Amino acid sequence: MKPDGLMPAGGPKTSLATEKLVGNMKGSVDLSKTFTNDFALQTNKTEGFKTTTTPAGPTG
Repeated sequence: MKPDGLMPAGGPKTSLATEKLVGNMKGSVDLSKTFTNDFALQTNKTEGFKTTTTPAGPTG
């Protein structure tokens, strides 16, 4: 996570790959259903903070 609160592009995919590598995965994961930057984006907008990170998309 970055100072603006966003998960950077590739971050969710990296986290998922790490979980698979260490054996914590018992099934498949659809990142588009388990991850979003929406809260951080809206909060930055509401509070007037500048978003500087290229955010991860719906597929990580």
